[in-house]
Amino acid sequence: DKSEESKEHTVTIDTSEGNVDVTFDDLKIDVSGKGEAAVRVEGGGDVTIELDGDNELKSGGYHAGLEKNDERSEDDEIISGKLTIKDDNGKDGSLTAEGGEGGAGIGGGAERTGSNITIQGGTIEAEGGFGGAGIGGGIKSTGSNIAIQGGTIEAVGGKGAAGIGDGAG
Repeated sequence: DKSEESKEHTVTIDTSEGNVDVTFDDLKIDVSGKGEAAVRVEGGGDVTIELDGDNELKSGGYHAGLEKNDERSEDDEIISGKLTIKDDNGKDGSLTAEGGEGGAGIGGGAERTGSNITIQGGTIEAEGGFGGAGIGGGIKSTGSNIAIQGGTIEAVGGKGAAGIGDGAG
């Protein structure tokens, strides 16, 4: 729903039943005043996000703008899948993702690891909140297995954090 009301809703992409393909088409979500993630990816499967139009995500405190936290099994094994962001439809897709305090722009929320992230295209602006990486881990956490294979990327970490990689602390 592209109405003004959709700005305050959140999206959860559940990959627990398998891999998922999603298209963001002029998606604008601003929940910066709430303690929620604008878009959250969960489950052990892979998700591929196609960018069409201008997409803007702003999350609240402790959450990444586009949140993909590593999840662990009862045996403490990482079970998170891969997040791929691309722009294959030729629609000049862009994504601006802004994390809340402690969260990455794209990746982990506060004290959560953000890994297995690949960007293949699009114009991406990722800004971490205080202590969160632009792309990667939230504050007091790491980011790993991050690949930039295409596109135009601007990644800015919050105070003390990497643009791409680990959060502060």
